[in-house]
Amino acid sequence: MDFPFYTPKGAFPVGGAVRDLLLGLRPKDLDYVALDPERAAKEAQGRLGGSLFPLDAARGHHRLVAGGLTLDFTPLEGGLEADLLRRDYRLNALLWKEGRVFGLPGVEEDLRKRVLVPVREENLYLDPLRSLRGVRLAASLGLGLPQATREALSRHAHYLQAHPEALPARERVREELEKLLLSPWAAFGLDLLARLGLLAVYLPELFFLLGLVQGGVHHLDAWRHTLSVLSHLLWLWPEAPLEARLAALYHDVGKPLTRRYDPEVGRYRFLGHAEVGAEVAKAALASLRFPKEVQEKASALVRRHMDRPPEEKGALRRFLLKRQDLLPHLLYLMAADRLGAKGVEGEAWELLRRFQEALAEPLPQRPLLSGEEVMALLGLKPGPEVGRALEALLLAQAEGKLGTREEAEAFLLYWKEHGRPA
Repeated sequence: MDFPFYTPKGAFPVGGAVRDLLLGLRPKDLDYVALDPERAAKEAQGRLGGSLFPLDAARGHHRLVAGGLTLDFTPLEGGLEADLLRRDYRLNALLWKEGRVFGLPGVEEDLRKRVLVPVREENLYLDPLRSLRGVRLAASLGLGLPQATREALSRHAHYLQAHPEALPARERVREELEKLLLSPWAAFGLDLLARLGLLAVYLPELFFLLGLVQGGVHHLDAWRHTLSVLSHLLWLWPEAPLEARLAALYHDVGKPLTRRYDPEVGRYRFLGHAEVGAEVAKAALASLRFPKEVQEKASALVRRHMDRPPEEKGALRRFLLKRQDLLPHLLYLMAADRLGAKGVEGEAWELLRRFQEALAEPLPQRPLLSGEEVMALLGLKPGPEVGRALEALLLAQAEGKLGTREEAEAFLLYWKEHGRPA
């Protein structure tokens, strides 16, 4: 039996690629060990093309990106068995050689049960990211964590809490968290992070949601509600992009900072938590080195998730036009937030119905008149007033008040004479 991907001479496929093939998956990231990694990488480039660059030249780590695949080449040190014994989990301690798969004792049972078991607990400490990666693999591949594995990961989490200097680079943390969030079982993985003590290590701002009683329509504490919202978001929108998932994760992160008891209603309230949460989310995502556009969109969704959509269709279309750069993310987040509460689930379906009805006709993308035409019509010079006129025009179009250039001109003349319309 041949490995289904090209393998240079003197290189051996190892780790996750072999694991995925045995689990019936098609990997896109391939790991190889080789006596001469650079030579093996260059040979692969000669066959596959693509871009080759050193990941860590001093340690002999090289990466080739070609045809949608990522091939990593690292040195084979101490022989094949020694390489397997240094790996994190037995399902990752696999090697393909001469048409056969080699692994450590116990790996066949791991494959049959689809569980993750560390090669040795001390191996987790060789790379502080390994406990987080274990949770990510469980969530993304649907693998179980036996009790002994959970206990080992918990001990590693306590170690990391006590030794923050041992934490991995934030870019590596972001990569694992991103893969976890983009998996269908993202809420399961995040619940595992909390249960194992890793939430406080990697997402400390969310740790304060655990056990936070909310009251009112919230029958769940703030953390369980967050997991419910994320689950409902993915149920409503399975292809939800990263920004929407991050917004669901952080939508209530401002609640611990805004929690105040209101004796008039007899419960705690969280006034302003969306605004505070947006700033906390943006800072947290920046710390994790998420791209700026991801930070800004997720933060904006958190800020706007408590906005109250108006009832009247025209006003609702104005509401949506002002937030169209957040669509459809915001709509699904609002619905998921209601589905994660008690007694207001019907509001979610009513919101989605009204949103769908309001968007049956696409929102206008440009005013009926250009800026130059507005200046000529109203006798304006370039400046903020032109922008306000164009915005008023676009909002009126969204409401369905205007459909022709003549109507737009009449609207702006009235706008100039009587002031900006309500």
